[in-house]
This record gives sequence, structure tokens and C-alpha cells, in this order.
Amino acid sequence: MRTLTLTLTIFLMLTSAHLHGQDIAGKWGGTLSVQGTQLRIVFHVNKTNNQYEATFDSPDQNMTGAKVTAITVAYPNVKLEMAGIAAVYEGIISDKGITGKWVQSGTALFLVLVKDEEEKKRN
Repeated sequence: MRTLTLTLTIFLMLTSAHLHGQDIAGKWGGTLSVQGTQLRIVFHVNKTNNQYEATFDSPDQNMTGAKVTAITVAYPNVKLEMAGIAAVYEGIISDKGITGKWVQSGTALFLVLVKDEEEKKRN
């Protein structure tokens, strides 16, 4: 019993350290499929003094630098709120990106965000 407890404790510590080591700062992009139209979404996430702030672009709608009004990160979950357009993105962080849903005006759409390749190289 003692060995099982020790093994479980070590596993949880290693898993926790791995998840907390992942930083969402950087450039993240994905594509929303809205009634047959593809709309690119790009988030620019910065981290200063352990606080995240972000803007987002929708290049296909000629929108750049829109403010993300709230960011919540509780690994592996992330939530980005955009009050200006009444939208929320909630996803789960993994090694492959962030998989989640974009909710706006009562409509939920699947959205996978992938970190920009240049950002990956820098980190």
C-alpha cells in the first residue's frame, strides 16, 4: 500500500509539473467553419508578471487587435473572453494545441488552435 501511494504521489507531481510548464504565451491560430465559410482566428497572447493579456485578429473579416477582456488558465483548461463581440473560447491545452469551442450569440463552434511555428522555434 505504501509503494502504491508513493508511486501515485510521484506520478501526480510529475504530471502537474509538466502541465504547469506549458505556457500559452505566443501566437495561436485556427479556423472557424461558420455556415460553410472559413474564418481564420489568431490570438496574440502575452505574459507579464504571471498575468496573461491578449488580442485577437479575424483576418478574413479585416479585424485586427481586438481586445481579449479576460483570460483564465487552470491547466489544462483555458478560457478567453471577448466582451466586445460577446464571444468566449474555452479549450483544453495539449501538446498538439488547444482544442475547444467558440461560443458567440448562442452558437457553439469547434475550434482547434495551433501555436505558430515561429513561436514554437523560439520556445
